[in-house]
Amino acid sequence: MINFKPLILIFLINLFLIMSCDNLGMSARETPDEVAFIPSYNGESIGCDSVITHSDDRWHYTQLQFYISDISLKDSMGKWQKAPLIPSPYQTSNVALLGENCNLGKENSKANWSVILTKQARLINSSHIRFTLGLPFAVNHLNPLTQQSPLNVPTMFWGWQQGHKFLRLEMSSSKHDWLFHLGSVACQSASPLRAPIKECRYPNRYTFELPLSKANPVVIFELSALLKNIMISEQNHCQSSPNKPSCQILVTNLQQQGALAVFQNNQQTRPHE
Repeated sequence: MINFKPLILIFLINLFLIMSCDNLGMSARETPDEVAFIPSYNGESIGCDSVITHSDDRWHYTQLQFYISDISLKDSMGKWQKAPLIPSPYQTSNVALLGENCNLGKENSKANWSVILTKQARLINSSHIRFTLGLPFAVNHLNPLTQQSPLNVPTMFWGWQQGHKFLRLEMSSSKHDWLFHLGSVACQSASPLRAPIKECRYPNRYTFELPLSKANPVVIFELSALLKNIMISEQNHCQSSPNKPSCQILVTNLQQQGALAVFQNNQQTRPHE
């Protein structure tokens, strides 16, 4: 009489191994791609507790957060492809909120310095990345109370008429505080509590394109490039007014390319200690 117990045991072991290998394969295939963003000042990475010297004073940022959208990758054939994101508290399928709010303390700073892409993005085959600093008009003026995260962050919203703050930079020194809030301005609607039906006169969105290292996909946010040629003080805050000199300088800096660009892929950035 044949004893089937050893055969059944062998079958179950093989089935377990096959399923385990398949699960490992699925995990490997589903592991998301990530592009890291690093805040930097003069080539050295910085954070909430970093002190920088600018305008003859010592500063640190208390909040540095910004939205990027419409992320695309250039493949080996030179074609641009949309890079869908994995939805999370920090990103929708098309929008990501990067940075940190130091006012909340280290444990609650809501720090996020990376964009997580789906495998369809195929980061491994990409040579360049392109993205827009800001939000598309279609979502910029929607009610944040009914939007999914991160489009519902109160500190990143002006109001229905103007929409979101695309970039919120706030800095502090022993003498002064200073801020730069970038967003769409000169928006026309029936009231401040109504969303406009057409694009604002000054959309203030900026698109960046830069090479991307396949081995170490990193984008640098170079704060010194943004603050170039401006003496920051409590007298020259900027809330995207097109007529204010400090805003004109900041917008000019955002449009700079090459070594002076606000967004770079400088792989030589020194780590923050």
